[in-house]
Amino acid sequence: MRALLLYARSRQVPASALAAVVCCLLVRVVTPSAPDPRWPALAITAAVCALATGLSGQDADLDRTAAWPWPLYRLGHVAAITVVAVVLVAGTAPLPFVLRGCIGMAGLAALGAAFFGGHLAWPLPCAAFAVTFFTDSWLVAPPDSVQAGVVMVAFGVAGTAVYVLFQPALNL
Repeated sequence: MRALLLYARSRQVPASALAAVVCCLLVRVVTPSAPDPRWPALAITAAVCALATGLSGQDADLDRTAAWPWPLYRLGHVAAITVVAVVLVAGTAPLPFVLRGCIGMAGLAALGAAFFGGHLAWPLPCAAFAVTFFTDSWLVAPPDSVQAGVVMVAFGVAGTAVYVLFQPALNL
């Protein structure tokens, strides 16, 4: 238990969780009454981006020399980001829509953390949302869309696998 608390504190999990809650509340406050899937997609993106900032530590040398089972911690961190984002956004859209968005966006954030470091895990999910805002992409597709499900699985599995199996980029 102590190791998990130290891990959470070193990855700034409490601050990022608070930021995710605030972002989701702000999106709910400004959401118009007309149903538009872009608003839940914005909430998903905001939650995942806020939670993903801790996907790498502050000291890459310390992370490299630690005797922790990093792949398990990384997998658990991405899974926790997905679960917390689902919980925060659950009431805004159908659950399959929210699950699909959270899994795909968490995978994109993990991919961003693997390539650019945890402090830059947010640009890939934000870019995906920007595309979604102007076009109809996988993020705002109907909950029963097979193509959107395939894209979600691709982003979720590929991003998580790259992040879990390879050393995240250095925080520069």
